Amino acid sequence: NKNKKHKKFGPKIGCISQCQPKSICSWDFYVYGLSVGGADTEYNWFTEQGRIIIAEDIFEVKKQSIFLGHWTYEQHGRVIADAQKPSAFFRTFDISYGSEGQSITLQAVSAFSRVFEIISEGRVVGSIAPAHPFTRRATIECSDSIPEHIQLFAFWLAVITWKRSARNSNQT
Repeated sequence: NKNKKHKKFGPKIGCISQCQPKSICSWDFYVYGLSVGGADTEYNWFTEQGRIIIAEDIFEVKKQSIFLGHWTYEQHGRVIADAQKPSAFFRTFDISYGSEGQSITLQAVSAFSRVFEIISEGRVVGSIAPAHPFTRRATIECSDSIPEHIQLFAFWLAVITWKRSARNSNQT
């Protein structure tokens, strides 16, 4: 029952965005279902950096060090969000954003799942999940208390972990 799924997020649920890879082997995505229409997420080939394009706005994602799990999310050279990976052993990111110091946590549901939860003030407010175990297609479902551009940044970070996992499973 779809209504039961929404209840876990509380009374106010935002939209569900669909994330479609740009091609069969691509880690870049088209994202549909946003209030502004669509967006693109793009990943640099060799680095954990890239950008998110929402309508005409370009947001750069920059990794601050090759050795640290620290990314900034920037627009026109101004940092608008910051993500820290507190441990190399867990797929968790602490994301801070906004002038009022808002924060969310993005964390994998389990060690073996590609599903991530978005947590704010100790409660689940959203999720990022593959549409199927054998596809890169995904959905973002989140309370509209989290700005869409921050939801996209969280999705961008989740995909980084999916890319790492795919790369590591292909090594012999």
